[in-house]
Amino acid sequence: MRSSYTNYGGAPEGQALSLIATRDFLSRSGFGDGPLRQARKGLASAHRKPFAFEAIGANYCDFCFSKLMGGEFDRLEDGRERCVRCSRSVVRTKEEFVELFTTTRRLLELAFDINIEVSMNVHMVNAREIARRTGESFEPTPGVDARVLGFAERSDAGYSLHIENGAPALAAVSTIAHELTHIWQFSQWHPEMIKTRYGADKRLLIFEGMASWAQIQYLLCIKEFEFADRQEAYVEQRTDEYGVGFRLFREHYPLNRNGLAGRRTPFQREHPL
Repeated sequence: MRSSYTNYGGAPEGQALSLIATRDFLSRSGFGDGPLRQARKGLASAHRKPFAFEAIGANYCDFCFSKLMGGEFDRLEDGRERCVRCSRSVVRTKEEFVELFTTTRRLLELAFDINIEVSMNVHMVNAREIARRTGESFEPTPGVDARVLGFAERSDAGYSLHIENGAPALAAVSTIAHELTHIWQFSQWHPEMIKTRYGADKRLLIFEGMASWAQIQYLLCIKEFEFADRQEAYVEQRTDEYGVGFRLFREHYPLNRNGLAGRRTPFQREHPL
């Protein structure tokens, strides 16, 4: 397995390595309780207070869902409000986007022990194109006004993924993880599997529920705990297929809040539920 790196991926050379002797040698050499181990112990013992949106009177960043304080935020042309931190991390160039996408894809594959082995066209497009292709209508309101930042599709031309340009880095990472899960679903599931097993009316619930679950578990895996908590609180309160589907997948595959996805994930099963 890729994650069993001390076995060199099962290569014969791995049999020559004594893990216990190596550990003992490193411990005797002073590497037994270094800063990285202490950091891992700290993460394991940390207790985070569950995030919850305030019912009234509070305003939140429409990208990362952090609470906006005073007037320190930007209001975009479409009415969305963006916190200072998100404004500072906006992905502005093709080079920044390529690096962000490549890293997210690699870490997603490692987190869930999968391979996305299909070629795909990846596009940075403007917000108007995202809205047109997803059929989304957006009206700003007080509180949280999250809007779709990307979409994936499968067509006769192949697989493609579209991400809004100018999105903050962490919001883009979260969206890329969600849409790459769709690419994996498209490439691994038989087109009729969902309809045959769950019913045609459950297609969106299964697809979006798993992608929302994977998106949040991935954020936990890369140690973006606060952002993951806010994303979970947001999708938790949704009553559409995203929210209902996410809660269903979370029930079957409890989130590992220490950041490790573990082996029991919908990616490793023939049928996700």
